[in-house]
Amino acid sequence: MEGMKVTGFGQLILMKRKSKGWSLAKLVSVVEEYGHQISESYLNRLENGKRTEPSLSIVMILIEALGLSLKEVFESLDMGYIYDKAIRGDMSLVLPSDLDKIDIAVATKRDNISLSDEQKQLIGKVVIDLYESTLSGDSNHFKNEAVGYVLSLGELLEKELHLIELEDQGFKLFFGVRVMVEKYNLLKDDIKASLEHLDIKALSNTVMSIPIPILNEYWTTVREDDQIIIIDKLSETLKPYIKIY
Repeated sequence: MEGMKVTGFGQLILMKRKSKGWSLAKLVSVVEEYGHQISESYLNRLENGKRTEPSLSIVMILIEALGLSLKEVFESLDMGYIYDKAIRGDMSLVLPSDLDKIDIAVATKRDNISLSDEQKQLIGKVVIDLYESTLSGDSNHFKNEAVGYVLSLGELLEKELHLIELEDQGFKLFFGVRVMVEKYNLLKDDIKASLEHLDIKALSNTVMSIPIPILNEYWTTVREDDQIIIIDKLSETLKPYIKIY
């Protein structure tokens, strides 16, 4: 199949799958191993040209599962000239500046996990770095940077583990509830349900930290930009200042 001219992304998938000796069922199982799902019927329609415009997410999934090169993918989509321009340095890859507004979720073997705005921005940096490394042919660059990306994502996940995001009337706030979960063993879902009774617009327009009623208790808070950090129960906070007779 060396030198074979491929026309159409579906034909590229068919050629690569057969070159590996894979059935459609095998390709489906490999895709699942990478944490994604595609049906045999969809793949069959794609290969037969009945689905001619796969989404970007499907293209990326199949690149990963079949180990496709960017060059052959661009050529199969009749966009080889874009790849050639990028190689010559006449063109730069531009991600949308409003990446945080795109609804992105990561499909794991257990669940679909929505990404926060900060995670989306980090993923954007990873994509840019991956493309630049691929186009330059320097695979070691990305390998070296990957460790930093993993650590950065780990820090984000740790920071966001106890954050609850609420939005109302276009106003968005984040509540840091670590003390409620770790000190008082409260469930995050119960906390979120209680927070949904608050006026997010009013809280967004308040710059000072104020006590907030959550789950039949008043909690002291501190305001940090668009985050309200729960400090402790008001009763606990006041204890040091009350004389015991």
